[in-house]
Amino acid sequence: MASRFVALTLGTLLLGAMPAGAKEPAARTADQEEAPAADETLTLKKGAKRVLTVPGLSRVALGDPSIADVKTTGTDGVEISALAAGKTTLIVWGNGGKRRTYRIVVDG
Repeated sequence: MASRFVALTLGTLLLGAMPAGAKEPAARTADQEEAPAADETLTLKKGAKRVLTVPGLSRVALGDPSIADVKTTGTDGVEISALAAGKTTLIVWGNGGKRRTYRIVVDG
């Protein structure tokens, strides 16, 4: 009986903590992508390569490696190779942890 009282009390407190008018987030559909907003869009033809210069390059993250491949070149370079038609996101971190986001679009 005491555990039921505790559960009801906690439930009431949690519901009371929600802001008035709060709604559940909308469900995502299968065709929606969840990606950070891009600082720049790079469009490449399949098979093409492009090198970005990122002073103080410290980290690289790629969303979909089946669309593009990335490798570091030296201490400040990132080479992007377009592998297949589609879209993906590339995030690079440079000097002082500054982050830059690229939307990579590969045309077939």
